[in-house]
Amino acid sequence: STTAWEWLTDAQLWSAAALAQVVRGILPFGEVFTPIIHQLLNGMSFIESNSLDEVALYKQTTELVRYLQATGNYAKIHITGQSLGGGISLITGAQTKIPAIAISGPNNKLSRKTFDPIFSLDDTKQFLFNVIPERDIVPRVDDRGMQHQEIRCRARPNDLFGCHSAIRSLCEIMYTCGSYNRPPLCECATNFGYPEAKQVGGNQSYTDICGTCRTNDGYYSDCEG
Repeated sequence: STTAWEWLTDAQLWSAAALAQVVRGILPFGEVFTPIIHQLLNGMSFIESNSLDEVALYKQTTELVRYLQATGNYAKIHITGQSLGGGISLITGAQTKIPAIAISGPNNKLSRKTFDPIFSLDDTKQFLFNVIPERDIVPRVDDRGMQHQEIRCRARPNDLFGCHSAIRSLCEIMYTCGSYNRPPLCECATNFGYPEAKQVGGNQSYTDICGTCRTNDGYYSDCEG
């Protein structure tokens, strides 16, 4: 989410789940309410159904996926997104039963019955995967599903939204899991403090392509000029 409208959309679609998490955390033995929270959220969403329909972008992506499935032209369909797009991709993945991968997306374990059509907990286990950077607030909204992976974040501790960067998360994934012979993004070294990629072929070095500036969000800066 980068614009005020996107943050508002997040707030409306997942506000009930976030509120339920807060209340559960405050109440003594609040965890005992977890099995019935999704039913309570379903009732709240019925009351807010008209306003939720206005920002239900997942209905458009779900309709698109179902159209592609109906054509029969695609053997496999996957969907992915980041932040609000990640949350929407997870909803659509569960509704259409296709693999969905999100980076920093809000979850849907508690709120799964507030969406139309609803989907089951088994659908979230089978089709959904969320990448959750440490200290990122957005993917901690709603209870995370079974399939998720936490990753490190090299942003400064006082940077409230630094860990929500899609490019930073992609850099962490590439440097941790490997890039499979694809060169990592220049921004990994020039903006986020990752080491330069090793040259395995070609006539141009990493510096030739990406320049010599090396920074890490204010930790240090080594730039010419």
